[in-house]
Amino acid sequence: MTAMPNAAIDPAMLLGSSEGRWPRICERHDLPGAARVAMLSLHTSPLAALGRSRDAGGMNVYVRELAKHLGRRGINVDIFTRWTDPTLDQIIPLGTRARLIHIPAGPVAPLPKNDLYPHVAAFVDGIDCFAVTERAEYDVIHSHYWLSGVAGLALARRWGAPHVVMFHTLARLKQAARPEECEPPLRGAEERRIIAQSDRVIVATADEREQIARLYGNTRGHLRIVPCGVDLGRFTPAGRTAARAHLRRALHLGDEPVILYVGRLDPLKGAELLVRAWAAMRERATLLIVGGDARDPERPRLRALARQLGVDHRIRFVDAAPQDELPAYYRAADLLAVASHYESFGLVAVEALASGTPVIAPRVGGLPAIVQDGVNGALVCHRTPAHFAARLDALLAAPAHLATLRANARPSIRHLSWHAVADAVSALYEEVCAPDLACASV
Repeated sequence: MTAMPNAAIDPAMLLGSSEGRWPRICERHDLPGAARVAMLSLHTSPLAALGRSRDAGGMNVYVRELAKHLGRRGINVDIFTRWTDPTLDQIIPLGTRARLIHIPAGPVAPLPKNDLYPHVAAFVDGIDCFAVTERAEYDVIHSHYWLSGVAGLALARRWGAPHVVMFHTLARLKQAARPEECEPPLRGAEERRIIAQSDRVIVATADEREQIARLYGNTRGHLRIVPCGVDLGRFTPAGRTAARAHLRRALHLGDEPVILYVGRLDPLKGAELLVRAWAAMRERATLLIVGGDARDPERPRLRALARQLGVDHRIRFVDAAPQDELPAYYRAADLLAVASHYESFGLVAVEALASGTPVIAPRVGGLPAIVQDGVNGALVCHRTPAHFAARLDALLAAPAHLATLRANARPSIRHLSWHAVADAVSALYEEVCAPDLACASV
């Protein structure tokens, strides 16, 4: 893997005029009653298969669903991502007024996230060229993750448009959660610059807002809390009995409870902690790990650890499931276990709760804003195998209490619909737009 450069890109290279290369459009081409948003997701496509790589997870769902729901509100959304597959069309419709646009920036092939910074300038130029070709004027730029934020600031300067950013993860928060995994100094420096220079920063929880203010400077004035959403029509408790019966037949399980893990097999997500917790549990239960695939190097390591601890017969691995198949897994499980070192929000926890499944999680990041201890799940105060094992044992030994948590699960997150998220984000766009722009009428 190529090391990420320590020197930031010269802002002049990103912010420079496009005169002499592409004709600028001075007159406005209004769309009937609608705003136009340039949404940036440089390092990962919202159509990427979830859970199969370390770059495809909750953020991909967020970008895709937000764009679709903004489109249904009458806002035109173009999502720009780096072109990595030459077999894909450059423009892919995602729904009403929403589309995905692939921009060449570096080789048209997958690249590690840490190799992408030198291609930000090409990404910026490619988006600008596309906008000129399409005769499109964007009212708002909405960036996701720090690499997109660097590009978003550059485009904001070129176009004179407001810039909104959501980081999803931040270097200093990840570093604090896992000190053994060093983040490049460049990333932290760029995140600080993006926070300082953006018009608004969207955070998912009050905890994230406080952490950013503490670690990156007193910027509360332009931090806005907008929780992530969940598809309440897709993730429901309906069909729970059938889902449980099917899962047990498919995996040849007995009558023991099933504890579910869903996510990337990334050390940050903590699957190893759960494997170790299984060796310390008194109650019998099956741990079902849904994520990655046979090519993922983390899977054989976790299998070997399970064999070493003598619990491999109680742990099953299943390849990452597409969104359409995930509800059945959630419904079939007795509990969802989240063991992450850090979560800015915790989308899988919300999906499980919407499906009527309680959640056990550590008291880190934004998880306490979702998981209410003793109401819809359990919060583990100390992120250790022994503490997880003790809480799991206590929950499994109290089926009546577990049934109460299950009954409370879906009602606890009903307010987190994508419709509500789109309402909040569109209101934020109004806030940053000048009165004479089209989005003032949204």
